[in-house]
Formats: sequence, C-alpha cells, structure tokens
Amino acid sequence: MATIISFVSQKGGVGKTTSAINLATAFAFGGYSVLMVDLDPQSSIRFSMGVQNNVSRGTQELFLDPEMPMSDLIQETGQENMEFIFSNVETLENERAVLEIGANATHLLERINEVSDQYDFIVIDAPSSTNNMAINAIYASDLIILPLQCENLAIKSLKRFLRSFNELKSIFPNKDLRLAGILLTMFDRKLEIHRRIGQQIYKALSDSVFETIIPRNEAIVESSALGKSVITYNLSTIGATAYIRLMNELVDKFDLR
Repeated sequence: MATIISFVSQKGGVGKTTSAINLATAFAFGGYSVLMVDLDPQSSIRFSMGVQNNVSRGTQELFLDPEMPMSDLIQETGQENMEFIFSNVETLENERAVLEIGANATHLLERINEVSDQYDFIVIDAPSSTNNMAINAIYASDLIILPLQCENLAIKSLKRFLRSFNELKSIFPNKDLRLAGILLTMFDRKLEIHRRIGQQIYKALSDSVFETIIPRNEAIVESSALGKSVITYNLSTIGATAYIRLMNELVDKFDLR
C-alpha cells in the first residue's frame, strides 16, 4: 500500500505546489512509483509539469463520478515512475458540487484506496484552505507536510493551521492524523528576518520542523516556468539537492524504505 503524503497550507504563495512536485519527483528519481493528485482548482501542477492541453478527466470526476474507475483519471506526462490526476474543476458551479461531495471527509481516501497498492507514494497538493477538499486530503494522508515561509504573515497562518489541525484530530479521534513536519521554504540566509524567524520556529516546535530547508533559488523558479521540476531541470542546483535531502529525511524519519 502506498504512503499518502499531503502538502497543506492555509496561506498561498509558500511553495506548497512547488514542494509537492519536487518531492514527488525526488521519490520517482529514487526509483519509487508515485501518483500525484492535484486538488487545487488553480490546476498549478498541470501547468508546472508543462501540460498545456485541457484535461478532460481529473479531480472533478474523482469527486462527482464515483462510478468512473480511477484508472480512467490517471495520466502520464513522460515523467519516469510518475503518474498524475490533474485538477479540472474549472467553474464555480462544479467547485461547489465538489465541495458538497467533499463534506464526506472519507471520500478521497475511499477512491485512492482503489489504486493505492499500485504505488509506493501518493502525493497530494491540497488547496490553500481548510475547505472540504483540504480536509479530504488531510484525512486521506498518512503524513502531512506544512510548507512555511519565514515571514510574519506566514507565522500567523501557521498558528491558525495548528489550531485547525488540533480541531480535526478531535473531530476524527479514530484517525491517526500525523503532521510529518513543517518545511521552511524560500529561505534566504542573507535576510536577518528569515534567520530570526527560522530560529524562533525551531526553538518553539523543535522536532516538528524538518532539518531540510528549501532555499530561495533561481533554478526552482526557472524550472516551474519551463514546466519542469527543478530536479529534472538541473540536478546540480541547491534547490534540487534540497528536495533530494527532504526525501531522504522523510524516508529515514518514518522508515519508509
């Protein structure tokens, strides 16, 4: 059975989708089989992977057409060891319908279980929210990763997320909701504010923070604009090696080999 990992955040622009793509790519690069699921209506994963054509089947059918086999929703893009379910929720009406089905927090996990034995890892990019789709992602996950910038607004978002996460743990007492860790992203060691807030986070949350830090790196931005992961774009960059380190840290910390 696959290990299901979700990237969640209540704040956009923190490197959530970029980190989801690059961790999934790192797993695939390491020889693991990976399925990526994009629950974000912005369809960022599709564009970040260079898929320009419209997606006829994806997360809309995942929620609204339970009779459609999961195999009909999964697509390839030429990435070795990686397959995708892209977001295709393009209208407000369809988004409302998906959120209504998502009121059943177990829906996504039930669908994923149809194909879970075909992969080593399933990586989910959740919306920047705590709406029903995000809650479905959290409930489906074995491990949850929270990307975070070292900025004041992000810290406020972190506090709010941790409160919401504790609420969800009380709502679902029979489900082991596990925060794998807080991932510092777009970190610039030259900025005093980044260093200071980073130190505060490590001091306050210690074991809940990954040792790996994702740096601010031009190659990460360039690769996304070109429809690639930074790992396939240029493996020798500090951005690529950071995501490889994150994969190794995650595998070692939770004995996922």
